[in-house]
Amino acid sequence: MRFVDYKCLDCNEVSELVIRGDDDPEIKCEKCGNRNMVKVFAPVGLKSSSPDSGFSSGSSCSGCSGGNCGTCSR
Repeated sequence: MRFVDYKCLDCNEVSELVIRGDDDPEIKCEKCGNRNMVKVFAPVGLKSSSPDSGFSSGSSCSGCSGGNCGTCSR
């Protein structure tokens, strides 16, 4: 079982659907009922400049000791 976001190309509604098994079923929009849907891929590891976000936007990276850090993308 997996959760997949789909966007309706007709009404722009985004729906999170539970997919059981390996194949994507014939899906339809929960709002308008059309089948003109595409998968929406959420970005992973967003970088934020907000001071309270836990990510550093300055020149130093306090989250790691190496030169390549997945936390601050350095």
